[in-house]
Amino acid sequence: MDVPLGHRSESEARAIREQLDRILKSGPFHQSRRRQRFLEYLINETLAGRGERLKGYSVAVEVFDRPESFDPLVDPVVRIEAARLRDKLREYYEAEGRNDPVRIELPKGTYTPHIEFRQANGPEIAAAHSAEVAPESHAIAATAPAAPTEDASPPASPPSPRRSRWALAIPAAAMIFVAGAAGMWLAREQWQPVPQRQVQDPLRAVANGPLIAVLPFVNLSGDPKQDYFSDGLTEDILTELSRTPDLGVLARNTTFQYKGRAVDVMKLGRELGARYVLEGSVRRTDDRLRVTAQLIDAETGTHIWADRFDREMADVFLVQDEIVSQIVGKIAGGYGVIEKNEANSAARKSPEEIRAYDLVLRARDVMWEWKREYIHSARTMLLEAIALDPTNARARRELAWLTLVSWVFRYDDAPVNPDEIVSGANKAVQLDPADARARMVAASAFFFTGQLDRFNHEAEQAMELAPNDAEIVAILGYMIAISGDWPRGTSLAEKAHALNAKAASGWYEVTMYLNLYLNGEYERALELIRQDPSQQTLYTYVYYISIYGQLGRKEEALEVWRKLLVEEPAWRADSFEKWWRARNMRDEDIAKMRDGVSKSGVLNAAAKSDQ
Repeated sequence: MDVPLGHRSESEARAIREQLDRILKSGPFHQSRRRQRFLEYLINETLAGRGERLKGYSVAVEVFDRPESFDPLVDPVVRIEAARLRDKLREYYEAEGRNDPVRIELPKGTYTPHIEFRQANGPEIAAAHSAEVAPESHAIAATAPAAPTEDASPPASPPSPRRSRWALAIPAAAMIFVAGAAGMWLAREQWQPVPQRQVQDPLRAVANGPLIAVLPFVNLSGDPKQDYFSDGLTEDILTELSRTPDLGVLARNTTFQYKGRAVDVMKLGRELGARYVLEGSVRRTDDRLRVTAQLIDAETGTHIWADRFDREMADVFLVQDEIVSQIVGKIAGGYGVIEKNEANSAARKSPEEIRAYDLVLRARDVMWEWKREYIHSARTMLLEAIALDPTNARARRELAWLTLVSWVFRYDDAPVNPDEIVSGANKAVQLDPADARARMVAASAFFFTGQLDRFNHEAEQAMELAPNDAEIVAILGYMIAISGDWPRGTSLAEKAHALNAKAASGWYEVTMYLNLYLNGEYERALELIRQDPSQQTLYTYVYYISIYGQLGRKEEALEVWRKLLVEEPAWRADSFEKWWRARNMRDEDIAKMRDGVSKSGVLNAAAKSDQ
């Protein structure tokens, strides 16, 4: 039966609050005030009957101190913290809370906690509803539709509290029906849910990537009370690194046993099987914060990356988020420090030592510069990797990506069936649904085949899985922008550039100079297009012509036109519009691009060449 929230028994509320207290004092939570505050807020609001108010906007404003202008589509803080919270609750119940009488979970897709009483013989909690529920347990959940974690737009003001009702018992037949319907829905491969990655167990082998140990950052503030901040920073870095599909991360319980101890990194690497060790320090004085971090190759003892972050402590949460994002963005993800170091190691291996993993790394290194002469070499290596390991998701996703980019930007003259590109991208997602890069490749395939609804779905999944992967964020930011959402797309491009400028290069520049062009800032657009790393390519030629046309620099536009024809001899006047429409540009944006081409004088040259 349904029981109104206000009529819930005191023993139920007391049991839930006692469980909350146990969780907040546990290892995964006691060092992170932000995580404590988030979970406490969710539980308090739910117990007070305000489940409908648990939306991304209200959480951001009331828990993370964001302003009322907060936009969840631009600032993903709530989604990121919710994913961290889910991971930590799971970690708690796998260890300290294994036998607790109350289980609290945060289901994906909502901010309303799921609360389950697991002791049937407890006081009046389970007994009160023994007629309606199974004897092993019963669950409390909101009967109102769960608030989605993706808010379409922030409301003008925080929503007003409303009363909601909880279902304390669900008929078994309804449960079976719902489960069956959900199973059928999830079977649709294009809408697969994103499973949450977890940090690795100690000494657990990682088949498709190296293992990293994140040591507790040292508190140099001279105040032991500041340990919570250095430990919380370490945990957030660990959690964000665990999102990287090609990197194994040792669990907190493994690395925190080294807290306060002098560590021989090479010895630690051998003991734990870790290829890399990340260590650092935190010094907090008054309103200033200094964080240092260094990444060490545990096989050689070599420091392969180090950085220092000096910040003012105006907003501790914002500062912590920024530093975590900066560290993770630079060392992990596409073209991060670890991938580059792994590629260098793979390049030194003899043919007898080569594995599928090494071939993918070599191919990725070659693909850094998109040139026709490199395409065949990269494709050969990826096909060899798949032959060695047919289930290698990374090799398949990179082959799908190589084929897609070669087709879209005309780096390869080989005929391509777009349906095969989509099929290859879907296959990579099927092999590893939690691989953010595979999701990005699938999103891109949908984008360039005009399936924008599916693109939006996969793009959001990819960025939720890897919010600090600069390459992924930059690529998807470009597509979001060029298809019409310029404010969000440019914001994502700027974020990617700040995370890791090298990984975002190319995608960042084209997004930003096209936005400048469409806003009539032609001189600035010209300055930025000259910084694009791919100068001698078809796509830069296309955009140079429009920019030069608006600036009245016809001779330079004609020079670019001649280079374009060398690259693409079949290019004609109508090819410009086909190019823009293939990128899902809006009619009004196409009109502005066409205007630049018209003013450049190249269409007259094209007309003469057709005669």
